[in-house]
Amino acid sequence: MSSPTHAIYSSTLSLSLQGHEFQPQYGVQLILNKTARSRLLCSAACSQNLSCRIFDYDSSSHRCRLFEADLTNGAIIATASQTSIVGSMILSASLYASMYNQSCSACQGNRYQTCSSTTNMCQCPGNSYWNGSMCPLQLFENVACSQIDACRSDLNLSCIINSYGEFTQCLTGMPKLTTAATVTAAMVATATMTAST
Repeated sequence: MSSPTHAIYSSTLSLSLQGHEFQPQYGVQLILNKTARSRLLCSAACSQNLSCRIFDYDSSSHRCRLFEADLTNGAIIATASQTSIVGSMILSASLYASMYNQSCSACQGNRYQTCSSTTNMCQCPGNSYWNGSMCPLQLFENVACSQIDACRSDLNLSCIINSYGEFTQCLTGMPKLTTAATVTAAMVATATMTAST
């Protein structure tokens, strides 16, 4: 019988076949590279780390790596070591919906949401965002985005807005709105300068 505390920190994992490791798309996604005596201890380390979504473990070298990544920004690849395996967190809306924007007591000690010190409400952990049903990881540069907080703000990325007021992709800098009026004003200014010379 599992205790309430165990339930709070428990995670459901999907395991790859042996002979695989995780290849992150960006170096910043590696949270920790440590030694662990067993795959169970490596998976427990991932489960207890709010940022961890994927880990890989090699039972020969005892290498345990934790990643702030998922299969949208990394890949499970074959490796020469036949004792290496990848574990991925299985996330669902049910892990988030009952707690998000509730008072902090609802998510105390929970690995999927954290208490915001500014709002005293349960919010998505760092480097993730609320998409209306759960907290996916924030996106990297040049990736398509659909809302203002979808991009990695710690890397100075923002979801850029096009001239039609639509969110487009994550780029460096603040969200910019390029309207037809701005373009027209620039063209008029250029035309005026040309006519006066």
